[in-house]
Amino acid sequence: MASMNQQRDGMRSGESGSIIIMTAIFALLLLLMVGLCLDVSRIYLTRAELQNAADAAALTAARELNGGTGGIDDAVTQATNVIANNQGLRAKTAVSISTIEFAVNLNDSPYLSAADAKLNASNIRFVKVTTQATSTNILFASSALGATHSESRQAVAGMSVGLNGICDFFPAAIAYDANLSTPTVADPPAVGTLLNLNFNQGTGNSATLANGEYIILQVPQINGNGTVETAELAAGLPNFCKKLGDQIAMTPSSNPNNGPRNSGDGMNTRFNVYSNGYGSSLVPSSFPPDSNIQENISAADYENRTPGSVTAPNPNGPGKDDRRMLVAPVILPGTYPAYTTNIQYWGVFFLRSKSPTPNGNCSNTPGCGSIPVEYVGKANVSATGDPTCSSGLTTPVLYK
Repeated sequence: MASMNQQRDGMRSGESGSIIIMTAIFALLLLLMVGLCLDVSRIYLTRAELQNAADAAALTAARELNGGTGGIDDAVTQATNVIANNQGLRAKTAVSISTIEFAVNLNDSPYLSAADAKLNASNIRFVKVTTQATSTNILFASSALGATHSESRQAVAGMSVGLNGICDFFPAAIAYDANLSTPTVADPPAVGTLLNLNFNQGTGNSATLANGEYIILQVPQINGNGTVETAELAAGLPNFCKKLGDQIAMTPSSNPNNGPRNSGDGMNTRFNVYSNGYGSSLVPSSFPPDSNIQENISAADYENRTPGSVTAPNPNGPGKDDRRMLVAPVILPGTYPAYTTNIQYWGVFFLRSKSPTPNGNCSNTPGCGSIPVEYVGKANVSATGDPTCSSGLTTPVLYK
């Protein structure tokens, strides 16, 4: 009897020993699994931070693309700044950029360096940002993952396809037709054509616009068509959204004695010239000057920032880029009894110099309130659908 009890006690001791061994093995496996999860989590955290940095840099760079070599330089600068300043990122990983490359088409291979992209700057639409490889030390699962894990991330952003409408455009309709023999279709001038757009007053009941004239538009943000309203509209008062084919309403634009001068005063805020009066509404905080106020330069010099005398920074501050690029609706020359007509196309016009505004009543002075411009081309828009009011010509989009 005693021997049987001793045998049972021996069996129980053996079972206890087996359970302890199995528990130790499972604990070790659990520890290894937890360690593996921790290491994998750290890898994914680093990967997410690298990807966020690449995305932010690519989107920021894409916003700078403007068809000029200056836009390529700005894209590189701004992408680098985003990474250096951790703007919009809460990264614990030190992130730096390996390459910033450019392309005409999304799937081009290879993408171009900044220097090569400048040779075709007018067609560049995409930016690829690749981060430097970052290593993550493996703490627990080095046997499975190695001592370190290294990877980089990349993102491609670019300007979206053309939007069908424009918001906050230059609130003036420009009458122009390069081929007056086709009275129902407005043919644009050749790119680079120099124009002197003359102010048109309207008559109070109708507007008759000759080729090369412009007329201030009626916008819902303001009431009336007095001197202040005309000056603010010409200065670039934010307005509304329109798309191709929409009707636009014109305004008599102040009165015959003051309209051209008011328009010129508003226009000249882009050159850091602020006329008195107008209820003190023409101020830099509302209508900033352009970042380059050098007159009589070409649109190419302006966009490419050709070194030398073609650059004259605003002396009172940084100014605002592209204030001299006027995106305006183009209409057919003709008579409009109801002050309304349809938008033929969106034109981009570069303001080459200040608008002439001689002292006193200059309404009968040739050229008073005229706009010296260079035709840059049609704005990148399509023909159907509703405009997106938060957008300009195109918007930066993260593609991959």
